[in-house]
Amino acid sequence: MPPYAVSMVLTRLAGLTLIVAGIGAQAQVFEGLDLTPKKPKKTWVSVKLTEPVTGAQLFIDGEAAGELPVVEKVVKAGEHTLKIERPGFATLEEKVTVVAGKKNELSYTLVATGGVITIEGTNDEVSCSIDGAAPEPLPLTKVLLPGPHVLLVRAGGFKDEQRTIEVKAGVDAKEAFTLVASADRPTAVSLEPEPDNDLEAELGTKKTAASSPSLFSRWYVWAGIGAVVAAGVVTAVAVTQAPRPTVDPSVVCGGMCDATIGWPPR
Repeated sequence: MPPYAVSMVLTRLAGLTLIVAGIGAQAQVFEGLDLTPKKPKKTWVSVKLTEPVTGAQLFIDGEAAGELPVVEKVVKAGEHTLKIERPGFATLEEKVTVVAGKKNELSYTLVATGGVITIEGTNDEVSCSIDGAAPEPLPLTKVLLPGPHVLLVRAGGFKDEQRTIEVKAGVDAKEAFTLVASADRPTAVSLEPEPDNDLEAELGTKKTAASSPSLFSRWYVWAGIGAVVAAGVVTAVAVTQAPRPTVDPSVVCGGMCDATIGWPPR
């Protein structure tokens, strides 16, 4: 074999050796690694209030997400619009960017702007005017600014009642009214006649007499009459069937009679 051929063979053997060595090195690198594909982590948004406010509602992208003070929701990564609402507090709205695969924690503080007042009345068709405004039927719920307010409650046939209340920001309150009937309120009149005890007693007696059985409807009276009638019939039959007396012709006719009617007896 020429010298150049031997050189080429040796070169190729060296190359193969390097390739095999490289494959073995790579196998050692990947040995012990978990190559199973993993599920992507969920993306969370957690919204909290620094000071709890009962009844605060969270909206994410215009959809109701739950009631605060704490709400945790799974969302898509990216930009979202958060809004928090509660009567008596300023509405809070903000756009946030949510990072994928982690829990995004957000904290907010609501600012009180007024107080929620609920007004109730126990009378029928009762209404309330607040600070001289047009009256509204009760029950009524309003958000009023902090400070004093005048409530005037009215209902037909009852005395008006006026009350001054103090509203505090961020505080719910309730006012209840029971009006007193006025002097000129018409009194309901009962159209039912008053009971007449004497008349009822008399009618009761007559009803009892009318409802009691008459003399001729009682069984024992008819039984007695039947017994008397039966006795008369028996007597009549006995009389008609009694034997006729025998008449002597010599006494009646002075001897033998020329003719007789119904004689001799049959």
